[in-house]
Amino acid sequence: MMPGYQPITAIAASLLTDEQTLLDFQRKGWIQAVERNGTVFVSGDQRYRAKYILYLLHTKHLSDDQIQLVLSIQRPPYSAAEVDQIVGRRTAPVNPEGAGD
Repeated sequence: MMPGYQPITAIAASLLTDEQTLLDFQRKGWIQAVERNGTVFVSGDQRYRAKYILYLLHTKHLSDDQIQLVLSIQRPPYSAAEVDQIVGRRTAPVNPEGAGD
């Protein structure tokens, strides 16, 4: 086994999800994984990132585009408190009238 890495199946079980979900995150470019001898491994920092993505998906109910936006702006340690502000920045209507009132 590679130091600092765990098999994706173990990571999936610890996050109460399935391997396919994590592979989907990898396909979307949200997490990185490496394959060695036919086994896919994920590092500890990528496990942390996957856990945050699952939170954004299941608790905050964000779309893929919204998750992509949050991940493009935030860096670890992730702040759930900033999510609404980040997503709102993209979707809130611009109202120049009354600004600064």
